[in-house]
Amino acid sequence: MDPIRIFVGTDPWQRDSEAEQVLEHSIRANTDAQDIEITYMRSGDPGWEISETGEGDTWAVGAATAGGWVKAPGRNWGTPFSCFRFAVPELCNFEGHAIYMDSDMLVLGDIAKLWNDYRPGDAGYRSVSLARTDVSVIDCGWFKDRKWWPQIDEMKSTRARVFEYTQMMRFKDAIEPTLPPTWNDCDGELLSMGKDVDLIHYTTVPDGQPWRPYDNVKYPDDWPYCRNGQAGKLWWEWHGKTMEAMAQ
Repeated sequence: MDPIRIFVGTDPWQRDSEAEQVLEHSIRANTDAQDIEITYMRSGDPGWEISETGEGDTWAVGAATAGGWVKAPGRNWGTPFSCFRFAVPELCNFEGHAIYMDSDMLVLGDIAKLWNDYRPGDAGYRSVSLARTDVSVIDCGWFKDRKWWPQIDEMKSTRARVFEYTQMMRFKDAIEPTLPPTWNDCDGELLSMGKDVDLIHYTTVPDGQPWRPYDNVKYPDDWPYCRNGQAGKLWWEWHGKTMEAMAQ
């Protein structure tokens, strides 16, 4: 049986604030699956170097990135890793399936269920919606020999944004927006309604990420440093579990 392949878009600030570690522990702790491969696509790492305009074979993100997160007008990525997700098919040599997710997430459901039950049907990508591809199940082989699909070298220089890739996929019937919303509960909205959720996406800066990763962002002063207190406390609970597990 093939391993569950997970690719995580991230940056050094998410790693250093221990968001990556909490995400990985939540994935592994909530499943019986043992064969899980997690690849971090971390901005700044080899192959994932970024710059404003794409010089020197870097990814063009369209904004200054020294402080981590930048919200600026113009043709910019939303994060220092926004479009890395679209490199996944080529990274997998256009073979098999893969899951993509951002690093600012907490998995509460069984990742094996996402892997086994929600693969794309006639398309290459399956996500909650066209606007939310932050969690996706990808049929990497679907993209093989599609002349319209850019190679990674092209992706680096185009400065294209997420919605431009998703629009391209929509026009080619390459994306199915049919994942259950419970697998991408943005800022714990469903959780606050008493719903059982499989994945919380702490997506809003500055008040959605309780671990406060970025040096150049002014964060709220009140515990749990999160617009959704219930979701924030849950993340800190999982942070404690993660640190305990790492210490063993």
